[in-house]
Amino acid sequence: MENMHDGHRTRLRNRVEKYGLESLEDHEKLEYLLFSFVPRRDTNPIAHELLSSFGSLQGVLDAAPEQLASVKGMTENAALFLHSLPDVFAAYSLSKRGSKLDGILPCAEYLMARIGRKNDEHFLTMYLDDGCRLITTEEITSGKNRSVVVNRDKIVAGAVKSKAKYVVLGHNHPNGTIEPSTADVDATNRIVQALGVINVTLGDHIIVSDGEYYSMKLHGDIVDPVDLSGSVYQFAESLVRRENDINRLRSLKNQK
Repeated sequence: MENMHDGHRTRLRNRVEKYGLESLEDHEKLEYLLFSFVPRRDTNPIAHELLSSFGSLQGVLDAAPEQLASVKGMTENAALFLHSLPDVFAAYSLSKRGSKLDGILPCAEYLMARIGRKNDEHFLTMYLDDGCRLITTEEITSGKNRSVVVNRDKIVAGAVKSKAKYVVLGHNHPNGTIEPSTADVDATNRIVQALGVINVTLGDHIIVSDGEYYSMKLHGDIVDPVDLSGSVYQFAESLVRRENDINRLRSLKNQK
């Protein structure tokens, strides 16, 4: 017996083939995306329920798999598929560049695609080789209460394991304010020093939101690591200069 929804699915597929996915309304886009994961069932009510539950197409794609799976008619596979789409887009964008992140803007675009729209704070570490090609990306931690605790030792261990030459840090600010806090600056500069010990450079720490980014390198928030190759006296001088620079940055942040 022919499925009663086959005709509707065929018409929707024909519209996508002829005019592209952008020709569909948001609920129709979700209907279309769910076809392969919710067989022999009308996906229209599911699409409407998803939009009603999460407010928008963006809200649906940013929702956790378990939240999506709780919607009537959804399957676990469908929930995981929808949740993974922003990461797929980020991987696609990176693939177009040949996995090369050789500037602030490419790094920022990658981070915005990955975590810019997330409702909780996420912290990513990108490990790059000497040609600024991405070796791997690691989510060091994520915050369920809109804040994260940075694990410096884990970042250093990841750099050693991946044989990285450069590290780029990134995290999102769900409230939309992208300037770093004093704690962000302090934590970043502690990581700079720790990476310097193993001869790895911190390329940048970029804070993103939905469509905006802040480069700590571009704004002068990152202090050079202490040089460990000279004498004890030179090391002490460098340490004092570095501490003075960090105190200056703290003072500037507190004045804002």
